[in-house]
Amino acid sequence: MKISRVFQGFGGAGGYLEMNVYKPLIIYNITHSITILTDSCTNFRTFLVGGTEPKLKKINEYVEHSLMLVTALSPVIGYDKPSKIAHYTLDNDLTMKAAALKLGFVTEDEYDRVVDPSKMVHPYVATDAAPAGSR
Repeated sequence: MKISRVFQGFGGAGGYLEMNVYKPLIIYNITHSITILTDSCTNFRTFLVGGTEPKLKKINEYVEHSLMLVTALSPVIGYDKPSKIAHYTLDNDLTMKAAALKLGFVTEDEYDRVVDPSKMVHPYVATDAAPAGSR
């Protein structure tokens, strides 16, 4: 790409009287750069992304160990307790759920109701109250 810039600079150095020389050169170099970029994207898709399958078990493991899950508990049990859960999780290499249950800040049913990663990718705030049909 550096060579393209050199030729563009050389072609442009001719000034306005040489428009018929440097404008086509610039257009050629831009289309050449676009072709290189297009080939790169095609090869990236074909040889790297194509055929890639997600490892759902590993993804689920990462989600369960993610410290960001604790943010869903804040509206229900306050700020300090989720912070303690996160520190306990990190220090003891546990899942967030195991740490929350071990510390006794929430019940299993309450944790399952409040901490739902699929809800957390959309605007969502948990509340103290259980859903209408669950009582």
